[in-house]
Amino acid sequence: MSNKETDTNNKIITDNNSNMDNENKKTDTNVPKKSFISRFDLLNRFKHWYMGGISITRSLFRVRAAWQGVIIISSILAILFILSAFYTGAGEFVISLSSEMSEDGFFLSNTEDFSERQVCIRGTAVVADNVSIFDISEDVGYVDGMHNGQNYVAHTFYLTNKTGKTTDYRYTLNIRQSANNADKALWVMLYMNGKQTIYALEGANGEAESQYSIYNFPFESDALSDKQYITVDGIESGISPEEISNALSINTANKLVTTPFVSEKVICTDIRKEIENDEIDKFTVVMWYEGEDPECTDEIIGGWVETYMTFDYVE
Repeated sequence: MSNKETDTNNKIITDNNSNMDNENKKTDTNVPKKSFISRFDLLNRFKHWYMGGISITRSLFRVRAAWQGVIIISSILAILFILSAFYTGAGEFVISLSSEMSEDGFFLSNTEDFSERQVCIRGTAVVADNVSIFDISEDVGYVDGMHNGQNYVAHTFYLTNKTGKTTDYRYTLNIRQSANNADKALWVMLYMNGKQTIYALEGANGEAESQYSIYNFPFESDALSDKQYITVDGIESGISPEEISNALSINTANKLVTTPFVSEKVICTDIRKEIENDEIDKFTVVMWYEGEDPECTDEIIGGWVETYMTFDYVE
């Protein structure tokens, strides 16, 4: 090989090296320069800690917001459930324990064996015409559960104490609402542990409602008070002898005297003292429109009464 050729080859190699150097220079110029903050490790770490803290905080707030949404939705569903459980239609009869009593261990049941322990019992409505107390079945206080008759409501239920202690409670029978003044002709017979009291709204004259008969009134032997059934002079009864076949005169008559409602919205209320653990109380509620009541007129046609009974602790 001649020296000329060698020089030419060397020149080519040299030119290639120059090109490579130029490329490296171009590549070096593309590398970003380090920022002022990035040159200090502590400041750089603080930057990452700060940004990480913001990210975690945002995540926590997102989680918290999600849980708040779950709690709000659950609360709404719980409220709707409670409202549906205690909602009553016109004429229905509802019996319920307070939340404190149910939590402590009181229960309701339609049967004495408490095969189904409940905190709320619902009775169906009855389409009723006015009747007489004589039309109510004589065994109305001795049949368990809901046993409505023709034109009257009847419900027997039980309450038991499973709290492990002796305590007092209050029971209250209420009128939630009514229509066409039907409550003015409503009569209620409440049995508690075999003894009954008959209630009616006070008459327009401010006196307790009553009625007369020459026959013995039903349920007299079960009366809690001996003042509920009394004997009066025949003249006071206002019963005409002509209304009774083969009667020339009426010397005496039987009078049924009701106990007035506590108020327009409260039929009755009382305190049951010292119910012991495992003890059972029996209740029967009977309701009807009494045809002998002076307020039982055509005005109440199409009317209804919605009642409910509550149990709670004595404050």
